[in-house]
Amino acid sequence: MKPDPDSAVGSSSVLDGYLARYPHLLDRIIRQLQVALHEKGAISIDDLYEKARGEQGESGTGNPNVAEAPHGDEAEREAVNRLTRWYAGQHLSALEIDDLVNLALKREEADKLRAIVSLSTVSFRLLSDAVRRFCALPEGESHLQPDEAMGIRVGLIRHLISDQLEFIGIAKRHLRIRDFGEIVPRLIGDESGMGRIGGKAAGMFLAHRILTRRADPVVRAHEPDARVRQAVADGGEIAIPESYFLRSDVIEEFIKLNDLGEYQNQKYKTAEEIRKDYRLIKQVFRNGKFPARIVEQLRRLLEEIGHHPVIVRSSSLLEDRFGTAFSGKYASFFLGNQGSLEKRLAALLGAIAEVFASALGPDPLLYRREHDLLDYEEDMAILIQKVVGQKFGSYFAPAFAGVAFSRNEYRWSPRIRREDGLMRIVMGLGTRAVDRVASEFPRMVALGMPTLRHESSIPEILRHSQRTIDVINLSKNRLESVPFEEVLRQAGEFSLLDRIVSISRDGMLVPPTGTYIDTPASQLVVTFDKLMIEGAFPEQMRGLLRRLELAYGVPVDVEFAHDGERLYLLQCRTLSQLAEMENVTIPADVPEERTIFTANRFVRSGIVDRIEYVIYVDPRDYDRLHSNEKRVQVARVIGALNEKLRDRRFILIGPGRWGSSDKRLGVPVSYADINRSKMLIEVARERDGYIPEVSFGTHFFQDLVEAGISYLPLYPDDRRNRFNETFLSGSDNQLAAILPEETQLGDVVRVIDVAAAATGRYLRVVMDGRTDQAIAFLAD
Repeated sequence: MKPDPDSAVGSSSVLDGYLARYPHLLDRIIRQLQVALHEKGAISIDDLYEKARGEQGESGTGNPNVAEAPHGDEAEREAVNRLTRWYAGQHLSALEIDDLVNLALKREEADKLRAIVSLSTVSFRLLSDAVRRFCALPEGESHLQPDEAMGIRVGLIRHLISDQLEFIGIAKRHLRIRDFGEIVPRLIGDESGMGRIGGKAAGMFLAHRILTRRADPVVRAHEPDARVRQAVADGGEIAIPESYFLRSDVIEEFIKLNDLGEYQNQKYKTAEEIRKDYRLIKQVFRNGKFPARIVEQLRRLLEEIGHHPVIVRSSSLLEDRFGTAFSGKYASFFLGNQGSLEKRLAALLGAIAEVFASALGPDPLLYRREHDLLDYEEDMAILIQKVVGQKFGSYFAPAFAGVAFSRNEYRWSPRIRREDGLMRIVMGLGTRAVDRVASEFPRMVALGMPTLRHESSIPEILRHSQRTIDVINLSKNRLESVPFEEVLRQAGEFSLLDRIVSISRDGMLVPPTGTYIDTPASQLVVTFDKLMIEGAFPEQMRGLLRRLELAYGVPVDVEFAHDGERLYLLQCRTLSQLAEMENVTIPADVPEERTIFTANRFVRSGIVDRIEYVIYVDPRDYDRLHSNEKRVQVARVIGALNEKLRDRRFILIGPGRWGSSDKRLGVPVSYADINRSKMLIEVARERDGYIPEVSFGTHFFQDLVEAGISYLPLYPDDRRNRFNETFLSGSDNQLAAILPEETQLGDVVRVIDVAAAATGRYLRVVMDGRTDQAIAFLAD
């Protein structure tokens, strides 16, 4: 094709301007032009050099053993450059030249960035300046080759995000250099230092990038379900909250400034010493001072975001790693962020200090000990985010929020497939979806069959429905749990209410027909039925979980919130799973007198063998405790037994919800109190028509999974089940022999030495998930 002379003049002028502007990039720009001309078929690189030699009165020898030209031949170089410029002016448009010069500039900045990220230590100022310079260049049509970019990506991930090889292996395929241009301006820390954003922030950021880059043919090709394939492709409108990152090195400055180095050895103390010291540590940290530079950066942050509520979240370097999620181990705090700037700043600093202190609490330290992570140099980064939601009256909250899993371990029907995933969803803030609170349940959704409920009747749905909403009370500047009817009274209009509630009428539950609801609040029930019936949202969740699992190569769980307009991703981490045994058979000939209990709901296959001790908290005795102080004492005794029996095989049997924040519903233990047990059993007795919720999907349940602790709910009031109270309540109590100082709770906490109580036998629990049957019996 004959070049356009007018276009050639314009292209040559553009090129001359660039070469005058960037003389130091002459060689790099010429190389880019030569490659482009070669690929376009205008002139090959070999022909270009041959023409240049021809102009010099030389020609190639044709002998491969003879050099074409002496090294450093300046005349030939000038001839090649002149010809390259002429051909570029004739065959490349001004836009193409713009793009090629931009690529040369990108390669120049990429080389500088590569040199910086390859350093083992580098200041944040140096690294951030290099990232900003690269990201300031137009993206253009031409990009760095994958091998050029990969080393830079890995270096940036290692310096700013994570040094875990499993994470780097995934992130380097999905994060681009320009993505770090979004992180760098939001990092808080000293310019001369360097730290990372921590595991929680890393998981959220990576998952969002995976989901928003939808055109991944590998992921889509692996999804056989057309509906999920479409959900993966469309993805819906998904975002992450406005986020800021307090770097992981700030805690080191904080500890040094306040002379708190002595507490860094807490991890080597006994469990009892760690528990005893933690109250003091929280107060000491909360009263600590922050470096003036950090305070000023946080003040500017609050000025920028105004009075929007914020959440201060832990983002430890160990958090949300592969195999060790640390679910719920560290503190996070919602802040109303109301009042004067100085008042808001004081609240923010206090929350950050308390999150720092939580790294020294018994739960994370004993969890680290359990997973052989004590000697890892753990620093705590902080993720500061605007809370997802909308203001209604004096309250602030999302329309709904929750947690979702790419694999469903809670299958209440044979029609439910494990690989379709599970969701726990609540109205308002998602705290009620991941914590064990109060006498109500989240809506449990099997994402492959979202309208299939686990409740068998409308009265059961009414008993289980959410009646309390977690919100931020802006007038009181704090997180509150508010009755559902009070929320509606304040709200006026609540986003997506027609999809959240059903109308209770004449013994039926009916979804609203339109978006406007004039039914009295007393007749509204939180069911999410309309949201599930319409199907788009569960399909979107199923699709994004599938995409993330394919990208990560392992099952994942996510936390999310919806403000009425957009879905927000709050967290993503790998999902730990209990290995489920196959071909477990329930023995059919166990004598009744040797049977301790049977179960027929929510059973996962497995065997817990050679149990030496049973720690039993009788639900009725526990129910008779009339003070939270006594209930906390029970939890403390369980923790002491957990430590005393650490080298023995024991199981825990107790009322309602182990680990519930509502102490009336179950023993308020933490991970550190139960991590040595082989099995945890929840006795779900009917009480005033109420059966406590099982643990599936909570942070507490994930703790059990990661610790390899089997879980089983018992329903002794079901006539089909057996429950041997004679053995559990009538056997000799060994509590006084093991913990002589705790005899005052001997009527509530029973410790049974199985061999002593059963003439040398031990306890065996056999669970068959296929038939939903389990039995515990005394075996020889």
